Parts: sequence; C-alpha cells; structure tokens
Amino acid sequence: MRTFVAARRRSLTRVAWSLPLGGMILVLFVWPLVMLVAGAFRSQAPFLPGEWTLAAWRVALYNPGMLAAVWASVKLALVSTLAALLLAVGLAFVSERTDLRVRRLIMPSMLLVFVTPGIFYAVAFTQLANPWTGLVNDALRYALGIDTPWLNIQGWWGIYTVLILKKVALTYLFIAGAFRALDSSHDEASYLSGAGPLHTFVRINLPSLAPALTSVALLGLIAGLQVFEPILILGGPDNIVVIATLLLNLLGGGAGPADYAQASVLSSLFVACVALVYLGQLRLLGRKGYVSISGKFSRPRLLSLGALRLLVSILVLLFLLVSFVMPLGALLFSSLQPYPGVYSGFSFDRYVTVLQQPRVLEAIRVTLVLGVIVGGVVMTLGFAVAVLSRRLGRRSQAALRFATLIPLAMPGAVTTVAISWAWLSIPAFAQLYGSIWLVALALIVTAMPFASQIALSATAQIAPSLSEAARMSGAGPTQTFVEVILALAAPSFIAGWFMTALMVSGNLEVPLLLKSPGVNTLAVITYNLQSAGDYSMAAALLMVLMGVSLLLWGASQATLWLFRRARHLNHQRTRQRALALAAGTSGGLRP
Repeated sequence: MRTFVAARRRSLTRVAWSLPLGGMILVLFVWPLVMLVAGAFRSQAPFLPGEWTLAAWRVALYNPGMLAAVWASVKLALVSTLAALLLAVGLAFVSERTDLRVRRLIMPSMLLVFVTPGIFYAVAFTQLANPWTGLVNDALRYALGIDTPWLNIQGWWGIYTVLILKKVALTYLFIAGAFRALDSSHDEASYLSGAGPLHTFVRINLPSLAPALTSVALLGLIAGLQVFEPILILGGPDNIVVIATLLLNLLGGGAGPADYAQASVLSSLFVACVALVYLGQLRLLGRKGYVSISGKFSRPRLLSLGALRLLVSILVLLFLLVSFVMPLGALLFSSLQPYPGVYSGFSFDRYVTVLQQPRVLEAIRVTLVLGVIVGGVVMTLGFAVAVLSRRLGRRSQAALRFATLIPLAMPGAVTTVAISWAWLSIPAFAQLYGSIWLVALALIVTAMPFASQIALSATAQIAPSLSEAARMSGAGPTQTFVEVILALAAPSFIAGWFMTALMVSGNLEVPLLLKSPGVNTLAVITYNLQSAGDYSMAAALLMVLMGVSLLLWGASQATLWLFRRARHLNHQRTRQRALALAAGTSGGLRP
C-alpha cells in the first residue's frame, strides 16, 4: 500500500511539474507557428479584425518582387552552402588527417570566426574593402598608385564572400568531430587493397560522413535562406532584396506601409521550403548504415603530403588570413582612425566619444541585461526540456523536440512575425509590446534550438540512476533538477549560457522589429552608425562589444572554475567524513 501511494505521489508530482513546462512550450513555440499559418489566410493580421480569404496568396504568387526575393535567397543559399562545404571538408581533412604544422591553427581560428556575430563580420569586411575608404584599396592606392579601387565588397560578390567564410566556420566545427571519429581500420583496409589516400578519402571517408555532411548542408541551406545582416550592410547600394529583408519591408520596417498578409504568406512558404529540405535529407539517408565508430579505438594514421606540403600550408594560411586576421585587424585599425581614409592622428578618441554617449551606455546596459537573462533562462529551459523528454514515450519525445526546434525553420524576421502575432492575441503578452521584455521573450524563442542541442548532449551523459537515487532519497523534481542535473552538467550549462549571450548581443532582426523607440541594443546602434557612414565610430563600438563579450567569457570561465573548485572541496570533505565514520565504526567493533 505504501509503495502504491508513493508511486501515485511521484506520478502526480511529475504531472504537476510537466504541465507548466508543456504549457510554456505550447505558448512560446507552437502557438506562434499556428498564428503564422493562419495569418496567410486573413485579410489583416490575426490579432486584428479581418476576413478569411485567399487574396494574399493570389497576390504573392503573381508578385514579381516576391518571386525575385525568393529566387535570390535560394540561389544564395545553394551557392554559399556548396562552396562552404567544399572548403570546410578540405580544412577538416588537413586538420584531422595530415601532419602539417598549420593544422593546429585551424580549430581556434574557426571557433573565433564562429562566435563572431554576423553584423561584426559584415562591418569588418566593409572596413576592409569598401570602394571609398577600404584599407586594402587605400594600401594599393598608396603603394602602387592605383586610383581605381580594385575591391568593392558592396554587392553580390561581397555578400557571397562574407556568407561563405562565415559558413565555413560552422561547417568545419560540425564535421571536424566526425572526421576525428572515423574508424581508421577502414583506411588501413583500403590502403592494403592498393588504394591511395585520395581514393580512400573519396570512396571510404566521404560516404561514411554522409549523415554529418547532409545535416550540416541542411543547416547551411537554412542559414543561407535566413541571411539578413550581410544584406543590410553590403546589399544596400545595389538594392538587393532577399526573403529576410523583404519581410522587414512588409512589416513596415521599410518605406512602405505594413502588409501583414503578404508577410505571413512569405513566412509560411519559407517554413514549408525548410520542411521539404529536411524531408529530402531523411529520404536521401533512408535506412542505409553509416556506422563508422567501432568499439576498438585506433588512432588514424596522419598522411604526409610530400611535395604538396608547402603549397597546402600556404593556402591554409592565406585562408585564415582572409577569414579571420584581416577582418579583425580592419576593425581594430578603423577604430583608431580619426576619420575613414585618414592615416594620421591615430588615437582612442573614438572609444572615448562612444562611451560618453548616453544612448551607447544605455545600449550596453540593455545588451548585457538581455544577454545574461536570455542566456540563463534559455539554458534552464533547454535542460528542463531535455530532462522531461527522457521521461516521455518515443512519440511524445519526438513531438517535444520538434516543438523546440520550430524556430530553426524560421529566420529571425519570420520568428518575430510569428511571435508578435501570437502574443498580441494574448492580453497578458500584449501589454509587453514595445518593451525590452518582449524582445527578451522573442530572443529566448530564437535561441532555444541551440540551447536544446547543448542540453540534450549534456544530459545524455548523466545516468538516469542518479536522478532515481535522488528521488528515492526524498528529493522532489525541482530539487533533483537543480542539485543533480544542473550540478553535473554545469560546464555545458555555463558554456551554453555564454554562447547564447554572445548570439543575443549580435542579433539584429529581433531588436530592430520589436523594440520601442527608446530601447536599443549595441547591434542596432552599430547598424545605424554604419548606415550613416560613420565607419570609425561603428568599428569602435564593435570593439567595445567584443570587449564586453570577452568579459562575459572571462566571467563564465571564472564561474566554472569556482564551481569546480567548490565541488572538489565538497568531495574532499565528504570523503574525509566517510573515512572518519569508517574508522570510528571499525574502532567500536574491536574487543
């Protein structure tokens, strides 16, 4: 009887803990998608009075501007993904399968490029190669007497360059681990059969990497369709329009009035396109086997490139120079210039001017608040979802994971549309419109796919028996979650908190569409300065933001060190008490 009562109590406690979390998931992730689709069949936004109609679809399907924007996004996504995949595979091969010394520089460089927000990267290349005051063009002008600028980062080729280099970092970090985990016995068997390194790589390694390659290709296509910051920074002079910027115009962010129905149609088409790409990946992989990790580990044999050693090393160094060293150097150099194109009187005056502006100080405060709050909340929510999914059945677990991954199928502008419509229909959330808290909620939704992946990976390494032991000792679900799950996964939690805060600090779409006139983030102010042509001030502000990011990273590392130190001391004290208790017990048993 007691066992039945205890089991019944645990079941009721689990339901009481799961229902609020499930309701939060529905409100934050599922309801915005429902409102987004519903808006495509309304004459007005879903939260406004209107009629059900197909007029928006008829206009959209015969709108040359919308079709051109969709085609531009598809072309940009396909070309950039293919180029980034080829470059990343080459870098992963060099870093994981060759004995070149430069291979050790690839991973840290790609990490730094990856964590650099998109607006940083686009502005850095503007400082580097704009046709008027670009540092490379000025260097060629002074050194070789070339009056006509050779490089013009504005336009399509600049957008492709920035996007490809940025996506190479994501792709490399995604597939480097898969390269490292390949079973080297397959390579040895290929070599014994007379195949060379290139033949083995193409016929053995690449087919084994199909799941990782197709997954990162899917992410690359989604990122290409979502591209926003490079278009705003580099595509303005040529009036380049893609899905994200067209959505901004349809929502009233441009010169014309808002057209909510058209925005909903475009957003729905985008989500459907991403779903088709995902289904295509599943169909491509099918039920084929891609097992490449055996129980017996063997370190792969590093290849010597022989005569190609010097050439490959030079190419790798040139790529790292263009993708990382030059953009960061351009930002730092431009922030010290008094004005763009002036190469005397270098000083820190721009930093002083920036930090003396009240709106910049307020933007730093807002950015820090958003980064800290959103990072902490989204990581806690991600871990809660990961723990809850382990207690559900297979179908319920798949549905819960799909709900949290919905924002991955929507770019920031689409997510903002869905969130604004969904939450404006709820009186409690409508009160938050135009405030920093609505921006924070939208950023939580946007960052949730990233946080959930970190949480799933971290909790998968924690044995369920530990949670069961805590519950058998009388701990409730909340206490078990905090003292067992979060305590054991603290390194992953803190790292995810920092990464999420970094993503939030560089996000431009959500604050640009949802903020009130008096609430700005550093990304928004940087975009305004860049659009006004004040490149040096924008560069100084970006360096300040990078400094804030480094401070956040230092704080995360210090917190992680303190946590590990406290856990180590607690373990020592527990061990000493156990030894003292054992010694006392054994002493009491002696005659």
